[in-house]
Amino acid sequence: MAALVFCNVCFRQPRTATPRFSLTNCGHVICEPCLQKGKKDECLICRAPCRTIFLSKKTNPEIQSLFMGLDMLCKKYSREITQISEFQEKHRRRLLAYYRGKIAKLEESLKKATQQIHQIQW
Repeated sequence: MAALVFCNVCFRQPRTATPRFSLTNCGHVICEPCLQKGKKDECLICRAPCRTIFLSKKTNPEIQSLFMGLDMLCKKYSREITQISEFQEKHRRRLLAYYRGKIAKLEESLKKATQQIHQIQW
């Protein structure tokens, strides 16, 4: 999560011994010292009412993805899309096989019915 994280107030970037960073629900990143300078439940940047969450390795993966490099996001979603595509294709093949079997049975029934009609007509 380090590449795109910086405080939107003082522009500090995370280092090993720096304070924690928070993300506001209005989309701003603010370091802990700057956050403490502001009003509770108000964004220091846009002054909108807001809630904050601390950014860490335990942060929700959806929020973590906001700070991932695009190359990593592409790899992650490419794997997910591939898995979804394979899952859906497997189920489509199964459904297709079911309908092919059903069609074969119907064709066989039609063939028998046609033969019976020919026998009755002669």
